[in-house]
Amino acid sequence: LYQSGKLDETLLGAEQAKQLSNSKDFTPRKESRINYLEYNQTEKEFQNKKIREAISLAINRTQLVKKVLGDGSTTASGIVSTGLASYKGKDFVTAAKTSAGISYNKQKAKQLWQEGLKELGVKKFDFTLLADDTDSAKNVSEYIQSQLEENLPGINVSVENVPFKTRLTRAENGNFQVVLSGWGADFSDPITFLQLFTSDNSYNDGKWKNAQYDKLINASGSTNATNQAKRWQNMVDASKILMKDQGIAPLYQQTQATLIKSKIKGLIYNSAGVNYNFKDTYVTK
Repeated sequence: LYQSGKLDETLLGAEQAKQLSNSKDFTPRKESRINYLEYNQTEKEFQNKKIREAISLAINRTQLVKKVLGDGSTTASGIVSTGLASYKGKDFVTAAKTSAGISYNKQKAKQLWQEGLKELGVKKFDFTLLADDTDSAKNVSEYIQSQLEENLPGINVSVENVPFKTRLTRAENGNFQVVLSGWGADFSDPITFLQLFTSDNSYNDGKWKNAQYDKLINASGSTNATNQAKRWQNMVDASKILMKDQGIAPLYQQTQATLIKSKIKGLIYNSAGVNYNFKDTYVTK
């Protein structure tokens, strides 16, 4: 599996993924990671639900994953990743599915945008989108910029791409307006995503607050912690609240595009937690 200390698996950039997608060694690794937009809701503009909804509705996620990323990533169905957890044979994403927060609708986006601007008493709105300085993040942030400026009259979006650690620090300190963020599951349970957005969670950089959401997440870890059915329903209901209130805007579930030599067998890939299990891995001649 290793040659000169290097794994015979190569990570691909966006352009490489597009060019090599038909290679026999092309192996997309679907991660339990959701990338999303988070709004700084200490600013009055982003406290307006119609503004948040309009921004989300103006983004064509299908085009984003197919044309901009091209690495096998898929559109997000919510804040929880597909394939992470299931109950009685139903994936959490299916149980919690709602069109709110993940749809693309230019007409509705424009309508809500105009209504939101009117409620704010302004005719235009400028903001800066903060994102990492990787090739992928640059491509995604520039695409979002173009989508919003094309579909929402009176909007002007500036993009600021910074190193990963800088983006994290600024987001944690609330030094942003909208940030392209993401979270990868630490373990195979929806709560690894859902707990991020309770009012008192330190990772809730946007400061979205919803009392019913907090109550449901708290119940899932306390009064209903040992009741699987009730706990599951708590999390399903909480996820729907987050989406309907547009607390964040899920964009896509990330896939890592790789090339892996066909002679490598038995390599187990886990989408959450530690990705690779080498226990049964071997190399053929």
